[in-house]
Amino acid sequence: MPPTPNSQRIEDYDPSEIEYIGGHPTPPPPPIRPVHALMSVIRLVRNKEDTTQVFESVSALSGSVGRKMFRRFVATPYGKRVVETPIRLEDILSDREALRALPDETLGRAYLDFMEGENLTADGLIDAAEDAGIDFRGETDFEAFRRMYLNLDVCHDLWHVVTGYGRDALGELCNLVYTYEQTRNRGFLLIIFIGAIAQKLEQPRAKILSALMEARRNAKASNWILEYDVEALMRLPLREAREQIALGATPVYDSVPDEIKRNLLQPKKKLEAGPPAHATPAE
Repeated sequence: MPPTPNSQRIEDYDPSEIEYIGGHPTPPPPPIRPVHALMSVIRLVRNKEDTTQVFESVSALSGSVGRKMFRRFVATPYGKRVVETPIRLEDILSDREALRALPDETLGRAYLDFMEGENLTADGLIDAAEDAGIDFRGETDFEAFRRMYLNLDVCHDLWHVVTGYGRDALGELCNLVYTYEQTRNRGFLLIIFIGAIAQKLEQPRAKILSALMEARRNAKASNWILEYDVEALMRLPLREAREQIALGATPVYDSVPDEIKRNLLQPKKKLEAGPPAHATPAE
């Protein structure tokens, strides 16, 4: 999830603010906005489906992490292909007929089942980013830099499948632990910290912190996933894809009862004396 430059044009910046990495221009790091990040995380805890707040928090605390990650990314064969070919992963992950044609046990089919089961689309993540002021579709002079972040963005749900974490509130936090270790963006760390407190207060006896520590151990022991050819991974059996990335099992997360995971941080319904005056009685 990228920093949000004030402009997408190189000419709008002082030349000293532009750094060329691998021959590609990168925008200046955005200012750190801790209060904005904190408010975004509080809104996210109140509604875990408000994906826009993830982008808000991550962008507000990104600083120079984007350039560091881009330098590492374009130094890999796959990263170089992503930014120069370019590989349009958003289209590949949206081609459901091609995914359906893959063998049953592959990562690609598991991803398709996950997306259809959760009623998700890759475009939904791009739209959420736009709501946070991150433009993945407009014209830019920083196309290579943006393409790396777009590649990372649309892979979020794919990493749910690879890591084995669900879309429940705890699963989302565990997946963000993995994302933080991969990107080192402090915005994810803030979400994890506050989300963990909120979940532990709600379910003090549940293994919330143990599951997050398990996710951290697995993430630290795994390979840097951004260097992997995603299309090649999609054709592999899911178990083999996990082995290639060196991802560990998740017994602690799996041991948390599904009912607890389903109900964590769910909006609490308010009791009302009766329907609003303008409501129409149900038939």
